[in-house]
Amino acid sequence: MIQITLSYKNREYIQFEDSSLAQIAEITRKLLSALLEDIYDRVMQEAGRFLIYLDHHPKIEVEGFSNDLRKQIERTLRGESPFEN
Repeated sequence: MIQITLSYKNREYIQFEDSSLAQIAEITRKLLSALLEDIYDRVMQEAGRFLIYLDHHPKIEVEGFSNDLRKQIERTLRGESPFEN
């Protein structure tokens, strides 16, 4: 399972009691699964998380994955091929 942590105004949300945050997290999880389809099996084998900042300057940080997989994920998020040429 892809672990998602949302951050807003320097507060991290891991447990989503708020229904709107739970909806955002579930939609984000589905979108990340689709985006990472080519490397999804590798992502699921490792323990990592995606930290998504929802502030004025949104960004996504990738934590806990092996260095090689993290680079593949970051290339995919930039719209590049996950595999080096």
